[in-house]
Amino acid sequence: MTPQSIILLARYVLNDRGTSAASLRQSNDELVGYVNQGLREIAAARADLFSSVVSHPCADGKVDQALTFATAQRVLDVLCITDGAAITPMDRFTMDQFRPTWRTDPAGPAEHWAPLEADPLRFFIYPPAPSGQHVDVRYARLPAQYALEDAITELPESFEPVLADYVIYRSESKDDEHVLTERAAAHYTAFKAKLGSA
Repeated sequence: MTPQSIILLARYVLNDRGTSAASLRQSNDELVGYVNQGLREIAAARADLFSSVVSHPCADGKVDQALTFATAQRVLDVLCITDGAAITPMDRFTMDQFRPTWRTDPAGPAEHWAPLEADPLRFFIYPPAPSGQHVDVRYARLPAQYALEDAITELPESFEPVLADYVIYRSESKDDEHVLTERAAAHYTAFKAKLGSA
């Protein structure tokens, strides 16, 4: 699957199949932009499709940890100490209520973790991290930016018609005619519905 194959599907539905670049209503560059926007929307709705695991170096003596690299969208899970014991989820509010000093306890190997609801890239571990500790973090990443002929390797082929629906939606949304607006809405609805079944 490539942006080009997705665009060919979309152009068929849009009846935009000129014989030269000059005879097309919309340029390939514009439609490739829609493909990339569709990938970002899929990543926002289905983070599981764009997840990776990284060995994250912990801040020494701290419970508050954060992913700081540009492709990270949000923390999904903290799995284990790298090459070590599993880390289980905890409820931060319960810890605050029943062990209010948990943030200042002595450092030790991580046993538990909790997300920070207000910041999707930050999380807490307990106890505070000892020096040199790394934890395996599963995170949602932003999709790559693709050019016309690049192979999209982040999604299975079954997402080709899903992305074509998104391209059609964006293309039809540009036009100001009532019929096309309804058609755009129908393709966006199809795009959203197919996200769960692709």
